[in-house]
Amino acid sequence: MDQKWALLSFQGRMRRRDYWVYSIPVLLVSLPVFLYSTPENAGNPLLNILSIVVLVFVFWASVALNVKRLHDRNKSAWWIILTFMPLIGPIFVIVELGILDGTPGPNQYGADPKGRGAPPPSPDDQSKDSKETMTIDM
Repeated sequence: MDQKWALLSFQGRMRRRDYWVYSIPVLLVSLPVFLYSTPENAGNPLLNILSIVVLVFVFWASVALNVKRLHDRNKSAWWIILTFMPLIGPIFVIVELGILDGTPGPNQYGADPKGRGAPPPSPDDQSKDSKETMTIDM
């Protein structure tokens, strides 16, 4: 999977596995910023700039990941508003985006990332595959 697409793009669909593979590192990148952004460190301009840059990246990547998961669930990106609500947001993210499976087959946001609902292989493809698998070495 393309990391640039996963973390920066709002297009397409993303399966649960990939959502967690990218969401956990994004969360881990944000933790040091929250730990070191204390009132004692507020006077350090370099730390302030670095914190802003990291938080902008984390925010953008989180929204991009969530939108692609919403698309996989065949929901509009407008559902992202629920993720910012206290109490409801974290539950929505864990259940809707992290646990529930995406819609099988293609939907209005693209092809199924798991390949379900793909058209059956043509007879030419089947005969080609059968020729390759029919060889027996003795």
